[in-house]
Amino acid sequence: MKTGPRALQYSLELSDEEIDQLVGVPPKQLDLSGVDLLVGAGLLEVALAKVVVPDPQTRDLLRQLIAKAQAHATANLDSDASFLKGIYSKRPWGEARRAAICLTGLQGVGKSELLLGLGRILSRQPGTFGVAGHLNIPLVPFWMVTLAKGDGLNELLRKYIDPLWEAELGDAKEKPSKNWSIPKLLGLAQHRSWLNATCLAVVDEFQWIAASISANARAASVLLKLHGIGPLLVYCANFSLGHKLILRPPEEHDRLLSRPLIMKPFSPESPEFTAYLAALQQVAPDLLTFDLNRDAEQVYLYTYGIRRKMVDLLVAAYQISCRKGGRGTVGAQELLQAYRSELYLTHRGHVEVLFRQQVTGRMEQKNLWCPFGSMDPVRSNVKEAVQIVQAFEKRTEDALLDAALTPSEAAAAAAIKPEMSRKSRPATVIRFQRGKVTKEDLLAGAASLDNI
Repeated sequence: MKTGPRALQYSLELSDEEIDQLVGVPPKQLDLSGVDLLVGAGLLEVALAKVVVPDPQTRDLLRQLIAKAQAHATANLDSDASFLKGIYSKRPWGEARRAAICLTGLQGVGKSELLLGLGRILSRQPGTFGVAGHLNIPLVPFWMVTLAKGDGLNELLRKYIDPLWEAELGDAKEKPSKNWSIPKLLGLAQHRSWLNATCLAVVDEFQWIAASISANARAASVLLKLHGIGPLLVYCANFSLGHKLILRPPEEHDRLLSRPLIMKPFSPESPEFTAYLAALQQVAPDLLTFDLNRDAEQVYLYTYGIRRKMVDLLVAAYQISCRKGGRGTVGAQELLQAYRSELYLTHRGHVEVLFRQQVTGRMEQKNLWCPFGSMDPVRSNVKEAVQIVQAFEKRTEDALLDAALTPSEAAAAAAIKPEMSRKSRPATVIRFQRGKVTKEDLLAGAASLDNI
């Protein structure tokens, strides 16, 4: 099937390496020598948070989103005849709407970075197209809507359909100041998205609306209006918003919750987790001196493999190291102290709840529990997770006891450990031969007990 320019803009004929080149943000090395503690912590946090290391999950989610957008374009406006008909129609996208896609996941797993990467891929080749009587029409593959500045539809959509809305004009009188009515705004949004072949509308920063008391009603209202415009709607939502939307009427479930895409944290001992941790370490290799091979498991158990928590743990460890009069170097001991500190208190609570939920299979906090079921396709790794946690807790307790020893006690303990290791032998199991129990045996046993 021949693909026209309106659907071809969503073609993703890129290798993994080419996607990584577009989406990834490599670490930039930072020099904090002579910098104030608080300033240095802020600079380190910014530098670490900018690092993006694409992985198979990221590439798979990007390919899914772009493929769905291409299918939407092909089904609705790939032929010139259908496109021209829509230009002169009051409702160019028709009446039916595909269900929205809910991109969800724990806070800090990288959903916003994924959407920014999606924007970079779709913006790489801006182009135009033409049909009979309409030449050089610009292609606009997506709208990126953010609720950080408000959830009013004029704030969300006006800039895409009114070129004067955000224009910096010398004459303030020429700049529109009055909000359009919602019916007018939505009608113009339908025509503008059709004209520019915009088949994808992405909504991010939904936590701004999820914090209000009537969040479920307000969020559903905004989403349904955006969904009714015509482009395929993709909205980014934390678990807490998903639980609130579940309380809405069933017909809204079909439109807003029936097509979830779940972005998961790193798995324990996965190469993707190690690669991301290594990239973070490259931001300040003279300060982040922990052993990548030895301490990666420790970092995972302190962060549950969540990117934002990994960044905040390293920043907290840097601050604690500087407090002690050190050079800000971060090793295994500083990571442990950071995990137990007030700087990481909120994250520590979340991590402990997440591990308990994984082991028990029961929800403790809605914001940490996926509303669409388990984050793992199977729960076969629960036993492994329990064993990892228990083994790590044992090593942590041993390390704390060792740290509490006086120098003489530590020397004595060090001398005893090799001796104990040499003396230890595999246990021998002695099997007793089982024979037939007779009456005489029982009487003899009773007599022995009487003599005690």
